[in-house]
Amino acid sequence: MNDDLLDCLVIGGGAAGLTAAVYFGRYRRRVLVLDDDESRLKWIPRTRNVLGFPDGIEGPDLLERMREHARRYAVPTERVHVEALRKEADGSFVAEAGGRRWRARFALLATGARDVVPDVEGFDGGLRAGQVRFCPVCDGFETQGKKVAVLGQGAHGLRESLFISNFGNEVTLAGDGFAGGRRAAGLAQLREAGVRIAESAPRQIACGADCGVRVTLQNGQVLEFDTLYPALGLAHKHDLATALGARAQPDGQLEVDAHQQTSVEGLYAAGDVAVDLNQIAVAAGHAAIAATAIHNRL
Repeated sequence: MNDDLLDCLVIGGGAAGLTAAVYFGRYRRRVLVLDDDESRLKWIPRTRNVLGFPDGIEGPDLLERMREHARRYAVPTERVHVEALRKEADGSFVAEAGGRRWRARFALLATGARDVVPDVEGFDGGLRAGQVRFCPVCDGFETQGKKVAVLGQGAHGLRESLFISNFGNEVTLAGDGFAGGRRAAGLAQLREAGVRIAESAPRQIACGADCGVRVTLQNGQVLEFDTLYPALGLAHKHDLATALGARAQPDGQLEVDAHQQTSVEGLYAAGDVAVDLNQIAVAAGHAAIAATAIHNRL
């Protein structure tokens, strides 16, 4: 193990982790970013609600700009997947990855989340083409007056369909949704909002400039849309924290205090892994609060 005691280990190199890195660098603190290169920023075709980019910016470009910003302050990064995080008797934290270990007084988790993807043929191609999108909060504005499909189950599908219908879209929910007594209430809400219900679940997705998103259902019916949103939820990457005893909500997001500290002393969380709205701006705000709180404790 590298016996050099750092001020903080930042685990995760997306919007939250890199914002924290910039703050720590400007605070002249000794930190290390441990990043597995799995930020959700890489899957954003173009975001238009990040201030300073009124014409929008592609997610990979934004990620590289954030990395360059952190490099300006000489914040080092190791491209590794952290396998374990433990807390020592003296209160410091040790991260382990690939047989290597690093130690710091504090740890900041910015491990994010991953979108739950449907087991539907052609999904990845649609995502790469930008016609399958994950975040209507981010880009629902751009779908106004269009034909939009929501591929979802249960409460996720219901909420997302209703949300997108507020933009004046022709919305179709593809995927049944509701169990027991909730089914009638959910269907009534969808009907009131003008949301259509597909007759069966999707089997195949095809995308192209000539057809937008073509969805083939299990019953053979083919439907065409401008955009498709999966609404299957997120898997929050909380395992490193909960293994140390940190409290998490039922959906996996970590509970934090006003300074982004988890229920484990000295362990902080920022971004999608922490309780709050899953947005780039929120992740940056979390990171600024957490980094400043840690700086003030050093």
